[in-house]
Amino acid sequence: MADAGLRPESQVQLFTPLGRRVVLDFLFRREGLAVEIEGYAYHGTREAHRRDVSRFNQVLQCPEVRSLLRFTAQDVFHNPARMITEIRAALAASG
Repeated sequence: MADAGLRPESQVQLFTPLGRRVVLDFLFRREGLAVEIEGYAYHGTREAHRRDVSRFNQVLQCPEVRSLLRFTAQDVFHNPARMITEIRAALAASG
């Protein structure tokens, strides 16, 4: 993202209205756009999937987050241009 001129905050700690702590990979705070990068190694079981679903519901409850994009590690390393295009489109839509 930095090479594309995008400057989100990274590893941002937020809290849901019920006080649950959530750490985001990236946040474009002014636009309310959260960006999460998902590695397959951490998401290979039913329990991990259940935790992910719960976590993303919690992320969207944070007042600072108005939209959320999720990308795979493969997107980051093998198709970064598409990822950047999607981020820019989301930023423009939040405008």
